[in-house]
Amino acid sequence: MARIAAAQISHETNVFSATPTGIAEFEASGLFLGPAIVDEMRASNTEFGGFIASAPAEGFDLIPIVAVWATPSGLVTGDAMRHMAGILETGLRDALAAGPLDGVLLALHGSMVSAVDPDGDGYLLERVRAIVGPDVPVVSTLDLHANVSQRMVAAADILVGYDTYPHVDMAERGEEACRLLGRLVRGEARPATAIRKPPMLPTSQRMTTDRMPMRALIDRAHQFEEDPRVLAVTISGGFPPADVPEAGVSIIVTTNDDPPLAASLADDLARLAWDLRDGFLGGVTSWDDASAMIRAMDSDLPGAGPLVLVDIADNPWTGGPGDSAELVRFLLANRAPNAAVAIVRDPETVAAAVAAGPGATIHVLLGGKTDSLHGPSLPVRAYVRALTDGKFVNDGPMMAGVHVDLGPTAVLSVQSEHGDEPPVDVLVTTRAETPIDLMIFRAHGIEPTRRRVLGLKGKGHFRAAFEPISRRVVLVEGPGITGSDLSRLAFRRLRRPIWPLDADAVFPAH
Repeated sequence: MARIAAAQISHETNVFSATPTGIAEFEASGLFLGPAIVDEMRASNTEFGGFIASAPAEGFDLIPIVAVWATPSGLVTGDAMRHMAGILETGLRDALAAGPLDGVLLALHGSMVSAVDPDGDGYLLERVRAIVGPDVPVVSTLDLHANVSQRMVAAADILVGYDTYPHVDMAERGEEACRLLGRLVRGEARPATAIRKPPMLPTSQRMTTDRMPMRALIDRAHQFEEDPRVLAVTISGGFPPADVPEAGVSIIVTTNDDPPLAASLADDLARLAWDLRDGFLGGVTSWDDASAMIRAMDSDLPGAGPLVLVDIADNPWTGGPGDSAELVRFLLANRAPNAAVAIVRDPETVAAAVAAGPGATIHVLLGGKTDSLHGPSLPVRAYVRALTDGKFVNDGPMMAGVHVDLGPTAVLSVQSEHGDEPPVDVLVTTRAETPIDLMIFRAHGIEPTRRRVLGLKGKGHFRAAFEPISRRVVLVEGPGITGSDLSRLAFRRLRRPIWPLDADAVFPAH
């Protein structure tokens, strides 16, 4: 059997976040080593789940080294980067000491920025290549929001990006990576890769792959992949708040030993992306229009299920702190009945609720404690409905079977200090996570399908689970660092000019 090392180190870095990403932040999301990875990830909708499922069919003896990711947040510290890279390097050297390696499978994000190297994923790929040598094939999966660099392309044999947003195909892409590595191990293919990066920096609220314009790009990529000369086509929308020169749209085409074809197809897709660029703009509803929808739900929004309001400016999976109270403030001001919100990260309020106990009423300043960028704290009177450990398992479809740990969590029914408005039930957590799964409510005694209004922090991942149960989904944008308004961010390292920040951006560049 072919001996294949496998590892995951993943982080999406928002350099504007006030919360640095250290070793503790990686460990809090789950750090698994060696055979424990198989026990944890088997049958899960993750890349490692795909590696594990497909390894036997490819004749792989899978050697799992490390599986770790951290919730998107600020710059990855030097200690954390060196620690994660050290685990990977030691695992590779130990595997080589036991015999030759025939290949390496990696699950990276593609938008990691670290104090050691701003191209964190390029850094990891180069470290792997330095250890295994030039002749051992390396295949890595990437997130659809990767900022792909030339260093990443040069260090890997093939890069396989997600085809879906919300990312419901993680395991499928892991399986695809396995199949492609199998072809390389057997000598059936010689990859030739072209990358194109039109000067585009879209935000992700309009990147969902079941809608235009991303649907057209993915459809064209799939058409190209039907050509037997083509090994893989990846469309990456990029991640603006990484603030690196590589940030933005990337097109990667890998053919079987046909560089001119790879270049031609990549040029075609890059031109299509540029031509469709205006379709990535917008998609956000004003708070005033959202107020009108709440008032006229029965007459203007027929159907069943809740109105789902999503604040995109404090999305934890884009690096927001998760502690904005703007959704709660809005729902109280609009007297929204039977409403629930996930989440507000506020360890201080959780501690106050724990001290008081279930059934108590506490007076607290909710949220707004991380920085001054996501709105002020909200004074509330809160009834402690329940206290939990914040742990549950996703039902899916996205990341089905994955364990989630919000830390100690309080379910609070809140009202303004002296108000008589309908209370809003709020999940107040110790850790920040984006609500992508109905279990985030159900594990805390809230049935989301029976609510009139749901408030979420997110951008697009929530759609996989919440859109099917909703009457309507509405994106709103409060204060924060993760929204659609890139003018809020003080970029320093971006390549310029770039659309939509610069009116003089053109493609191809002159």
